Order: sequence, then structure tokens, then C-alpha cells
Amino acid sequence: MKLNNQEIQHYHRHRFPYLLVDCVEDIEPGKYANGYKNFTEDEWLFHCNLQDDEPVPFTMLIEVLTEIFLLPILMLDDNAGKTTNFIGADEAKLFCEVYPGDRLNVKTKIKSYRFGVADGVAEGFVGDKLVCSAKLKFVIPDVMEKFRPKGKV
Repeated sequence: MKLNNQEIQHYHRHRFPYLLVDCVEDIEPGKYANGYKNFTEDEWLFHCNLQDDEPVPFTMLIEVLTEIFLLPILMLDDNAGKTTNFIGADEAKLFCEVYPGDRLNVKTKIKSYRFGVADGVAEGFVGDKLVCSAKLKFVIPDVMEKFRPKGKV
């Protein structure tokens, strides 16, 4: 299955300029997603304070990884458009810089999704070169609430 930017917005709450993903080329709900972001020189983030020769900030790379990572979970059941809360990016690593003009190809894998909590891995590549990776964990509070014990605590 392939998703363009408009189709991604059906599942994701983010919108321009915060939705950074250009396309998801392959996705299986609950399992994985592979997509990309073309970092063009006219991106809003390059007009903030960056000089012409500065790389994409690592936080923006992590944002692209997480947006693609969340899609297989947001496609499950009634999760489309739900609020997600970031829990962590363990072992987040930057192996080399990404610059305007580069295409960041992202591969993600959901390792588990239970009770509204998702964890897995995401890797970013420029060409065949691994440039960043992270172990990601998110929660969907609305789903998690369904499993909360009832009664007084």
C-alpha cells in the first residue's frame, strides 16, 4: 500500500508545516512503514536561523522518523487522527549529516503494540547510507484509557 501526503493526513493529526513526510511507499498496518522526506532548500526550517551550508537539525530527522513510525499504528482500528504522546527515542544516533537537497528514506518496524503503547525502531538513509536511527516509543492515550482499571485507586 502507498500513501501520498493527502492520504497521510487522514491518519496523522499533523498538517503543514509540521507534517514533514512526503510519501509512504510501503506500509502494513500494525507492522511497518517505509517512506521518505525530500529536504528541499526552500523548507521553512532552513529559513529560521540556518546558514546555507548547515545540515538538517537532528531533531527534524527524528521527527520524520517518528511521523513514519506512527502511521502503521494510526491505521489500526479506530486510531486514525488520534492524539499520540511521545515517550522516548532511546539510542537515537546520528551517523552522518543530512543536507538540503537530500532525500531521507525511512524504514520503520513496530516491535510491539499493546494497550495503546507502541515501540519499535526507525532508520533513516540517504541513498544506501544509514544516517540516523532510534528506538521509538509512543502511547495513544485514548486507547490506553480503555485498559485502565475501573473504580477508586
